[in-house]
Amino acid sequence: MPAIMLGVYTRWFDDWALLIGWAVGIATGTAMAVAVDLAPTYPLPFLGHTFPGYIALYTLILNLVIAVVLTPLFRSVRAAQPPADQTVTSDYFA
Repeated sequence: MPAIMLGVYTRWFDDWALLIGWAVGIATGTAMAVAVDLAPTYPLPFLGHTFPGYIALYTLILNLVIAVVLTPLFRSVRAAQPPADQTVTSDYFA
């Protein structure tokens, strides 16, 4: 849902970054849920502490972080590429 909402209501995010963030969120959320026998909470170990929390919240944060990090990266790679072909149908008929 975040990828759809961000893609529809803002133009800042790159489409591929949103898709990758969504896929990573789905895969991570599924792995977390399977690891805790489909319970809604997951004990997340971080810096020597364990933070129990809702799996959906963890995956939402991961989804957004990936989309925010990959968007400028993909834009910089795309800017280095040659411009897209601007040929139109009328160019073929003299």
